[in-house]
Amino acid sequence: MKNTVVVAGVAAAFLVLAPTAALAAAPPATPSAPATSASPSPSAQPTEPEYPDGPMTRVKKQLSLSPGKGLPGARVNFDFGCSAWPGEKVGIRSAAVVADNPGLGTGTVANVKPGRYAVTLHCGIEASTAYFQVLPAEGPAPKQVAKVPAGAPQTGGTDGPADGSGAPLAAAAAMGVLAVGGSGLVVARRARRR
Repeated sequence: MKNTVVVAGVAAAFLVLAPTAALAAAPPATPSAPATSASPSPSAQPTEPEYPDGPMTRVKKQLSLSPGKGLPGARVNFDFGCSAWPGEKVGIRSAAVVADNPGLGTGTVANVKPGRYAVTLHCGIEASTAYFQVLPAEGPAPKQVAKVPAGAPQTGGTDGPADGSGAPLAAAAAMGVLAVGGSGLVVARRARRR
């Protein structure tokens, strides 16, 4: 009788704990991150540089752009103050604005997609960033192309849940728990008959 109670208790514990453990082991359904490309995006934010010599000492005046937005081909004026040490490079980098050398006082808006782009002044190891808005070039509206269907029609049916839920896993775990519990009861009855 004592063995039967122990086996029944173990079977009950399996019935209660197995579905919880099976669902806890399943990873949560989260959307995957979009793939990134090697080309700079209009909304890319630069990371803050580290300053091993203390706070910013080389950039005396933060970079500002005049005008702050424009069409491709437009001229842009840079206003900044930089006290670079001898041998250090001073430059302006951006996917949207190309600096005219020497002097770095002006630049030209590149032929890029409309959007907000970072323009970064590199003054030795320090940096200052401003943002430039590239406006869309006005021109004729693009001609609409009719899409021709290819292949068999897609009805949208699936072989299982489309949301990626763990229902099949939970059902399989419950069947396994029932099988183990049933086997435990059979073994307990056989042991009691002896």
